[in-house]
Amino acid sequence: MKVDNIQKQIFDSFEIDEQFLPATHSDEEKFNAFRDLLIRRVEELAEKDMEKLFSILYRIDVSEKKLHEVLAHTPPADFSKTIADLIIERQIQKINTRKQFGDTETEWNFDI
Repeated sequence: MKVDNIQKQIFDSFEIDEQFLPATHSDEEKFNAFRDLLIRRVEELAEKDMEKLFSILYRIDVSEKKLHEVLAHTPPADFSKTIADLIIERQIQKINTRKQFGDTETEWNFDI
């Protein structure tokens, strides 16, 4: 799966400028750099504006159940990493769902 597909909406939602991504060659390097940037942004929001972080998580549809589990069972040192992984996991689920069901427009016909 291409990293570009995953990061576009996440960068938009979290107001991350793609210019901060270092130039890399492999998909693995791109993914790790992207994940590190996301972790830092989650840390920043957790420290300065937790309400905004929760609002973004809600808007991108991260599972509330999983989020509560993370908050209850994750050590503070791993909080941002775990949240970032939940965000990435949800974005991958969305991409897979779109592939499975297609992005084609539905033709609605209300003729009876």
